[in-house]
Amino acid sequence: MDIVVSVIIPSYNGEQTIARAISSVLKQDGDFSIEILVCDDCSTDKTIEIAKQMKAIVLSNKKHIGGPNVGRNLGIRNAKGRYIAFLDQDDEWLPEKLETQLKQIKDYDVISSDKIIRNE
Repeated sequence: MDIVVSVIIPSYNGEQTIARAISSVLKQDGDFSIEILVCDDCSTDKTIEIAKQMKAIVLSNKKHIGGPNVGRNLGIRNAKGRYIAFLDQDDEWLPEKLETQLKQIKDYDVISSDKIIRNE
């Protein structure tokens, strides 16, 4: 079974950093596939063009909303992966980030930020 991780990157005028963020996703180690969703809030720079050149799926708001939460929710609604990971447009991951997380969660049914609930 092929595991797919949907990586959601909210963006707004991030042409200076979006390529570095997407590159860090593309460099992830591990036996899984990655779907990159750049959820753009009406950027007026080259953010969308850069994301498309890097083979990311670009989803855009119809009007400028402000803040990354609308983009994250847009990404969640459109994600096809079994797992969802969030990355900010001005951040980057170490190559082993997703592989490490997937190994940690493989034996659990539900994980939240402060509790692990195991289905017995």
